[in-house]
Amino acid sequence: MMRQDAWTEEEDVLLAETVLTFVREGSTQLRAFEEVGKKLSRTAAACGFRWNAYVRKKYERELELAKQQRKKKKEPQSPERDMTLQDVISFLQTLQQRGEGKQEIEQLRQQICTLQQEKEELEKQLRALQQEYKAIMHILERARQLSV
Repeated sequence: MMRQDAWTEEEDVLLAETVLTFVREGSTQLRAFEEVGKKLSRTAAACGFRWNAYVRKKYERELELAKQQRKKKKEPQSPERDMTLQDVISFLQTLQQRGEGKQEIEQLRQQICTLQQEKEELEKQLRALQQEYKAIMHILERARQLSV
């Protein structure tokens, strides 16, 4: 006769896969127990007890491998590591984007120079107009004085 709360092989596998995934990703076993408990409608304590009493023994090697993968994931990546094709593509895309940025910066610099030249030309024209205005005002003032 089977107990109502007995664990099935599928539940054991789900428990093991969840715990191993959490360990590999750097999370805790307790969080894994909580997660799998929700899926199986069991308490985290029941999942932890099942893991420690039975399932863990069947997955010792996998657990050690998951811990090694977690450790490797936490270590800073060295530039000497083996690069994948995706790594190379990402690197080249970054270089391309940087090159486009340089072109945009150069275009903006050229626009700044053009605008500065236009500004100087407009200031020169403004000074000339101000001088002409002063001259006209001087003429008008003399004309007013002569008419009085």
